[in-house]
Amino acid sequence: MPTLNDTSALFEECRIVRTYGELDTQSAAPLVRALTEARAAPPGRLFLIVDLSEVTFSDSSVLSALCEAWSDCRARRGWVRIVYDSHTTDLVFRHTGLLDRFPAYANAQDAWEGRTADAARRLPASASPAAEARCPAGVHMPRRTTRQDTS
Repeated sequence: MPTLNDTSALFEECRIVRTYGELDTQSAAPLVRALTEARAAPPGRLFLIVDLSEVTFSDSSVLSALCEAWSDCRARRGWVRIVYDSHTTDLVFRHTGLLDRFPAYANAQDAWEGRTADAARRLPASASPAAEARCPAGVHMPRRTTRQDTS
């Protein structure tokens, strides 16, 4: 069963919810509860980052809670962004048609800035020394020209 950190303030009007382990029908209740508590924040804009980066397995059992949070945050002129890099989590979003709504973010800072994991990989080599070291000579890395808003 996943253990959740307390929902805490982050980046001004933003809340972050973290979980780890397996997320399925038997273990999703704490995450669903934490999402509900995060949305109980005072009225006004609400930005919610859900960190699933340490989730080892996920099924579709949390999708309704994530979609409900997404709808609530959008109605409040905010957003929900998900941090994950797991293949199974990606498959859940992809096979349910929610990948456009919930693209992957590499970490909370990238989620806050609206930089999806795919966009981060497209940054110019000069922006990341590590990327420059991995990039073979003669390979052009395209520049990110606009900020991607996935809300």
